[in-house]
Amino acid sequence: MSTTHARRLNAGLLAMALVLAVAFFLAPPLFFPGPFDDFPRAFAAYWSSGGGRGFPPDLQHLVDQQFGYHLVRVVIALPLLVVLVALAVRLRRFRLPLAVLALAAAALLILNVQGFVSPFGTLLPLLASHPANADLTADLAQARDQLAHGPISPALHVMLDEYVRWHVVKGVLSGLLAAVLIGLSVVAWRRGRRRWYSLLPTVPAVGALVVVVANVTTVVNPDPGFLLLLQGSW
Repeated sequence: MSTTHARRLNAGLLAMALVLAVAFFLAPPLFFPGPFDDFPRAFAAYWSSGGGRGFPPDLQHLVDQQFGYHLVRVVIALPLLVVLVALAVRLRRFRLPLAVLALAAAALLILNVQGFVSPFGTLLPLLASHPANADLTADLAQARDQLAHGPISPALHVMLDEYVRWHVVKGVLSGLLAAVLIGLSVVAWRRGRRRWYSLLPTVPAVGALVVVVANVTTVVNPDPGFLLLLQGSW
């Protein structure tokens, strides 16, 4: 490949990365503007109805909005990650900062995959962070009481399932990220050049493994973490 062609390709990849990064933040609100301020009210109606797998129309609309919002971000974050990795491979001089940006893109991708796999679960933290409302406060108190003493209502079953799914996805994807980083470190070590440099990927890999352990622990015993979520400490 000629030097001119390589420079054009690198410039094109850099431009693509910039466009995708801007689109990641600007595009989702354009397609799914929200807001989600009505979620506590829609949730209260769902809870008072006894709950179950079928959401009332108002709540279903908000869940669909959340699903679409995170899906758009996944569709953008995935090619952004690919482009940043390609740039890190091609531009050795800027490999470290590009690798850091690629790692950030991977973290954002994981976060938004969680969002479209468990859109209702992603909305649940809004309950505790919303300004105090008598009906909502009573509903959350009932949920905490059911969680501590039982029996668990269909609505709380759905909430727990979403909470667990959210953590399963995070644990699996964080484990995959850790495996890729460790693999990169091993390959770089075997090449034998600047071996200290080959150890850098192990630092975020260890962090990813800590996240895996934390999420496995939560999946095995979700009640304490879910109780913290309902109390606004999650």
